Amino acid sequence: MNPKNICVIGAGNAGSALAGDLALAGHRCRLFEFPEYADNIDPIHNQGGIQVTGVGQTGFARLEMATTQISEAVQSADIIMVATVALAHERVARELASVLEEGQIVILWTGSGGTLTFRKVWADLGFDRSVYLAESATLPYSCRRLQGPGTVNINLVHGPNILLAALPATDTQAVLNALEGTYAAVTKPAVSILEPALYNPNILFHPVGTLLNMGRIEYSRGEFYLYKEGYTPSVWKVLRAMDAERSRLFETLGYTPYTFDEIFRDCFPLTIEEFCATASKGPFSMQDRYLTEDIPIGVTLTISLARKAGVATPTYDTMIHLASLVNDTDFYSSGRNLARLGLDHLTIDQLDVYLKTGRKP
Repeated sequence: MNPKNICVIGAGNAGSALAGDLALAGHRCRLFEFPEYADNIDPIHNQGGIQVTGVGQTGFARLEMATTQISEAVQSADIIMVATVALAHERVARELASVLEEGQIVILWTGSGGTLTFRKVWADLGFDRSVYLAESATLPYSCRRLQGPGTVNINLVHGPNILLAALPATDTQAVLNALEGTYAAVTKPAVSILEPALYNPNILFHPVGTLLNMGRIEYSRGEFYLYKEGYTPSVWKVLRAMDAERSRLFETLGYTPYTFDEIFRDCFPLTIEEFCATASKGPFSMQDRYLTEDIPIGVTLTISLARKAGVATPTYDTMIHLASLVNDTDFYSSGRNLARLGLDHLTIDQLDVYLKTGRKP
């Protein structure tokens, strides 16, 4: 194996798993966290790495660096892997613009359309360095920091065919080539970033189950298992309705649609029933990221594209209405929509050209 220089952005659950597992695989890993979240990274810096438990590679993963200085973390990295929440993508894009080098590769695990945000931020800043930018449909793992910062437990390795695409799609193969020795074996190329963006399973799984069980979640004060308890036959009907609306959108856009079940089989090496039976506890409130992230990011982007394409999405609309209502906010207006991404002026055909080639009229 040819070891790679890898920078991971974000020292939460996902970032700790990425950095720890890649370091155990023999890659040279640096981990960055924003200064105000130094509590996430100070224990890693002090002990020199991350204690990895669970499935797959386990043990103490020694890192080259754990820092709150982004320039140090990014310098000379072959690949920069962004593992922050999607709501932080705009900030990450802005911070990276001043430190990225020609030819570097930036991958969002996961994206939910984050590559569109990155390109918008970079265009506004006049960023003109030639770098590769891609996103995935989901993380390579299910993971939790069960003993806090400096540790991570990986309870499931994802794959075998996680959708991944670059923006523009003409760069996708170059990104997949660069992932050899890391995650190339568990990813597959998508037509464009719309596939990994909208096929993130959480966009359907999280909001539907959370909103249709809100009374139980609030009454139980967190003593609730969303997938095990919350996904009854009627709740599944609502998720299937969203799935059908998404399929109609992709058909209208000229893509061959995937069903939720197909995406799940590609993302996870177990059945939906097995996943639901073993998933962890939560969410704990209506302010959980299952709503405050997935609704203004993935659900909003889907609805925005559907409106542009003239596709009705009544179930998606219901989810965003309910989530906005219980959180006293307007998730659509403030979320990841085409207008905020600077793409609302494009026709569907022009948007397709941009996604695949990077060219705008």
